[in-house]
Amino acid sequence: MKLNILFLCDKPKGNANTILDHISAFETYSNHTIWTYSNLGDFSPKLQLARFDAIIVHYSLSLLYDHFISPAAKRQLREFSGLKILFVQDEYRQINKLIEQIKFIEFDVLFTCFPEAEIEKIYSRAVLPNLLKYNNLTGYIPEKLAKLAEHKHMAEREIDVGYRGRKIPYWLGELAYEKWSIVEKWRQYAADTDLRVDISYKEEERIYGIDWINFLSSCKTTLGVESGASVMDFTGKLEKIIDFHQQNYPEDSFQEIQQMYLKEHEGKCKLNQISPRCFEAIALKTVLVLYEGEYSGILIPERHYIPLKKDFSNISAVIAKIKNIDYLQNMADTAFAEIAQNPKYSYKTFIHRVDEIISSAFAAKDKKKVAAAYTEKEFNEEILVFNAKLVREVKTTLYNTLIINNNRFFQFIKFLITRKIRLFNPLLRLVKNKIQL
Repeated sequence: MKLNILFLCDKPKGNANTILDHISAFETYSNHTIWTYSNLGDFSPKLQLARFDAIIVHYSLSLLYDHFISPAAKRQLREFSGLKILFVQDEYRQINKLIEQIKFIEFDVLFTCFPEAEIEKIYSRAVLPNLLKYNNLTGYIPEKLAKLAEHKHMAEREIDVGYRGRKIPYWLGELAYEKWSIVEKWRQYAADTDLRVDISYKEEERIYGIDWINFLSSCKTTLGVESGASVMDFTGKLEKIIDFHQQNYPEDSFQEIQQMYLKEHEGKCKLNQISPRCFEAIALKTVLVLYEGEYSGILIPERHYIPLKKDFSNISAVIAKIKNIDYLQNMADTAFAEIAQNPKYSYKTFIHRVDEIISSAFAAKDKKKVAAAYTEKEFNEEILVFNAKLVREVKTTLYNTLIINNNRFFQFIKFLITRKIRLFNPLLRLVKNKIQL
């Protein structure tokens, strides 16, 4: 049965490759009819949810903050009688509040990043008796990378070890801390080598879009750790307490804060899995140098990646392998053949599995297909064009009201307002209605 599915998301306009790949996969591979509606806050007044068989809320829209989906929009979702599906990521934050939102909207199906063995600990049947729960990865093999006509041979790559990370808040625990501490440890234990290294966790040195692909393609190897967090903050209190501590005592180390606040919480629930960065590297034939871990049971050490002990006790052996071009090329080719070209890890296979789950849940929950679904012309003209027109009207109204077009100072304000318009549609609709010219 082919369903009409409203796909709610916040489709990035920049270089967020992983999010765009995930969203595009639904549009490209689903056998259902996907109506993508990228929106923040309130829904368009012209949007009629009753004309869809099902609604997917994508992980790019967080249920924790009204900025993404307003209270009014959440009430509309609650009243919707069709099948409701939720994809979530970053599930370590305010878990109790997330569960409350799931209960309020009455979602039918949840796709979570928690491993199968952990799902019941977080989303228990006692609390969510009617919710169907399925594990999925944070990302899959990007088809466009796996189909590149040529990959640079190892001998042609300029950088021996490359990496870009980010400083993660301490309250996420040891696993998240490793994402940037691996840089400090590498510099400490592998400083006296002749390797060409380009690694950083500084925000101003991050790389995006095609520049990231070019950078990764120029690296023989790239560092990596498991994705996720080792501390689950059910109430949000840990985040507040530790953020406050770090702001007032920035000199305190992670180990000190871990001892004070996190020790009893570390590792109680596992949110660890393979990162989309691993799939990107494999698809580009860049060899992974990874901390020892599970990696969702997909990657085999010494076959798909070079294992690095977290205390760097095997760093000499790792460096020797990095210097062995033939060894690297063989590992890159093996990982590419067994992972990047394996349909099991493709977005196409993932979406077909999602399709089957949705169809099965639709039947099991005795949902009925709508009689008057949107046509493409109606959806484009009534919803998408209406939203674009509204943004233009608000921008013009604000500019004319503030008389800022010919003033350098206000030109800067104009730029900021333009950005806000893209981010806060519902707020600006309210502003527009209140402005009297």
